[in-house]
Order: sequence, then C-alpha cells, then structure tokens
Amino acid sequence: MKASTSKVCITPRGTFYMDGYSSDERQLPALGVHDDAYAILVLLEEGDEDLLFASLDVCTITLSKTQRLRELLSESTGVPDDRIVLVSIHSHSCPIGMRDNGLIDKETYGYNELVCGLVAQAASGLRSALVEVKAELSRTHVRGWYSNRNDKDKPFDDEAYVIRFVDDDGTVVAALSNFNCHATVVGPKNRYLTTDVQGGVRAQLATWLGVTPLEFTGASGDLGNRQFRKGNDFAELARVSNGIAGEMMKGPFEQIDLDGIKAREWRYDVDYDNTAYYPMYRERLAESEQTLADPDSSFDARKLARSAVLRLRQKLEMERIAFPIVMRTYDLGDLVFVTFPGELGSVFGLRIKSMFPGKTAIVVGYANDGRGYFVPKDDFGLGYESYSTRMYPGGVETVLDAYEEQL
Repeated sequence: MKASTSKVCITPRGTFYMDGYSSDERQLPALGVHDDAYAILVLLEEGDEDLLFASLDVCTITLSKTQRLRELLSESTGVPDDRIVLVSIHSHSCPIGMRDNGLIDKETYGYNELVCGLVAQAASGLRSALVEVKAELSRTHVRGWYSNRNDKDKPFDDEAYVIRFVDDDGTVVAALSNFNCHATVVGPKNRYLTTDVQGGVRAQLATWLGVTPLEFTGASGDLGNRQFRKGNDFAELARVSNGIAGEMMKGPFEQIDLDGIKAREWRYDVDYDNTAYYPMYRERLAESEQTLADPDSSFDARKLARSAVLRLRQKLEMERIAFPIVMRTYDLGDLVFVTFPGELGSVFGLRIKSMFPGKTAIVVGYANDGRGYFVPKDDFGLGYESYSTRMYPGGVETVLDAYEEQL
C-alpha cells in the first residue's frame, strides 16, 4: 500500500463567527485565535484502488455546503467521490460556514470559498507524494476523562485507535487517529477559536508520531467530559487533552494486513409524519423553557435548554421530515471503516463494530454530511440530544437493522 498526507491552515482572516452554541456571546464576532484551524488529508492507494480522507476543523459539515469542495478534491487527486471521506472534528469553537442550519444566523463571509481553495491546493500534491508503507495499529481504552454524558454509568465506546503508515526507513508517513468524545471542553462563553479536545489530542499525538494525524470521532452523540470536568477554560482543555493523548500513547503497535480497498455505498430514505410527535415536542419545549426561567438552573442546564428550545421550535414548524442517510463501508482487509452522516449514540457505534467479526471496525462519525443526533430509543427524554434529533424514537434501530441485513 502507498500513503501520503498534507496539512493546511484554514483559520479565517478578519472578522469571523464561531459555530457550536446559541449563546449571546456567539452572536458576536470571535475575539481572536487561541489555536489555528487546520485541514488534514490522507491519501491511501492500493493498485488501482484509492481512498481519500479529509478532516476539517469545523463544528459540522453538510453536503450542500461541501459539494464544491468534494468536486475540487476529486479533480485535484483523481479520487472518485464515493471514495472521499470528508469529516469534521466537531469543535464547538471553530469558524462557521461549512454547514446549513447552524445555531446562529451568522456567516463568516467567504469562509467556504477559502476552505475550498486551500484544501484543494493541499490535495493537489498528494498523488506525487505517495510512498510504499506498511500499516500498524495501536488500540487502547480511555477511561476517567469522558463518558456517556447522560449517565457516566451507562455503557459507551471507550476504544481509541492510532493507525500509522510507516515506510521502509521506519518514518511515519501518515497517520489516522480516533477516540469518541465531543470536543466541548471550552464553553459557550468562549470567543476565541480553538479546535478544543480533538485538536488538543491531535497536537500531542503529532509530536509523538512525527506527523499530524488525521483525527476523527466515531459514535459520540452522547459522549462528553461533563462528569469529569474541572472547568471550561483553556487550562482545563490542556489537562483533558494531555490526559487522553497520554492514554492513547500507551497502546502498543502491531502490524495489520491491508488487502485492497473495497468500497460500498448504502442509502436509507427517512420519511415520516412529524405532526404525530408534536405533543411530545410541546412537552419538552415547556420543560426547557421552565429550565431557562428558573434562576437556580445550573450553567450546563441552561446551556442545553437554550439549544433545545431553538431546535424544538424548529421541529414544530415541520409537518413532514424526509432526508437520506448515506453510509459508506470501506473494507481494507483487517481494517474496516464505516461512515455515518451525523452524531450516533455510542451504543450504535458498538453495534456497527459487532457487524464485522474478525476485523477491526472503526466508525467514522460526522462524515460527508450532518444530519444531527441519532438517539437510542431508550434514551429519549434523557438529554438535549433527544430534543434536537430529526429521527423518531426507534428509527435509528430500524436503519441499522436494514444496514446489517444488506452486508
């Protein structure tokens, strides 16, 4: 197999707004940059088959906002669209401009065009930089830094992976890394750009590996560090990032056999009468409004209630909800990647992994599109995720039943 990587800074110049929260502070322009935003690209090639990963330091991407970028990436690398995996790191303090229906009605002028140009340019040299590599995988479990944010005793996927591609001289040519946690250490009052915990861990791993890994999160819709947090400032961000990175560095590497790159795309069309759920939405809207009106509500409770009110009011304006879910499966032999266009509850990630016995299966969340939260049926009503999801209770279980059946 051959591999190459590139990295480009996508921090905007001038006035910009940040995505991720609906707080009063986010209605104002960012005050500056704590750490830069980047795009990381990794190209893999095996014979006449290839696979391109591209990660953006933004909160969320949607297909309509990134379609031009996908076209440019395909043109500059020769990789067909169905073999391009475009993901966001989901920091809630990165520039807005790569998705529809954000939490604030602001836009960073020209940001989409800036990202498209810079990332396409960075991708143009990937093909000529390809070198022969062997793949090595490290896996470990990360506990004590994050958990299921609805209840820390609920099960969650705590596996973390580092995949490095090493040449004949032992140099790491490219790398991928994955752990499952929301990048939300720094809170909604922050007005400085930061890649948060995903970027913080990535920076530590880059020093260790000698190359910046392309990092993605998997099924993280209900994961966070809320129960372990000792603050929401940059000191806490450093503490958490260093702690998670330290755990990931403990896993020993072992060589894995990669045999071709087999790609499969699968689609499920969601379409249902949303008015049937209006009574439930109204009940939850009243609960969230009561939380906002209660002066004794905690900071975190008010933060989540504010976003819940926004999303629930939007859902009460939708009589019918219809959208596609497109999942892509990339089988590389010992290793399988499964993409999902949204924020899966963590038990769903575990279920997807179980569908590939004998292989290391890694879920790639926030991939290629942003369809919001996908909540387990039993978790409806437990938190903000079930207030904002566009999927009815039990709907995701039906989707994954159909996905497993076609494998």
